[in-house]
Amino acid sequence: MPYKFLEDVTTADIAFEATGKTLTELFSAAAQAVIDSMANPLTIKPNITREIHKKETSVEKLLFEFLEELIYLKDKDGMVYHDVKVKVDEKKLEVNATARGDSINPKQELRQDVKAVTMHYYTVEKKEEWKARIVLDI
Repeated sequence: MPYKFLEDVTTADIAFEATGKTLTELFSAAAQAVIDSMANPLTIKPNITREIHKKETSVEKLLFEFLEELIYLKDKDGMVYHDVKVKVDEKKLEVNATARGDSINPKQELRQDVKAVTMHYYTVEKKEEWKARIVLDI
């Protein structure tokens, strides 16, 4: 998934830029960046499945709420992720996703404890392709 971490945006948080030709690709890339920020997905077994369904009034709100739900489930269930399969209906502004992962345990390579998506530098735009800039509070 095309995303890159941005080193020069913030010093105490995690910033990244995600891109995609479609909203599904953009949301998948952004979700992967959030997952990779929390733990190494290669060390997470896909033992637990959570379904995510969100509907919003704009693409910006939809992406924000979708990523917040991943973080919420991490906190609520003590879960980190192996992967997330995403499908966005661009006309209805709906996202349906299946997150697979496992309860946090000592065998996993944990990274940062992501607390939230922030509005700081938050942008979502479409030019030749979709592009989002996101800062995660850690």
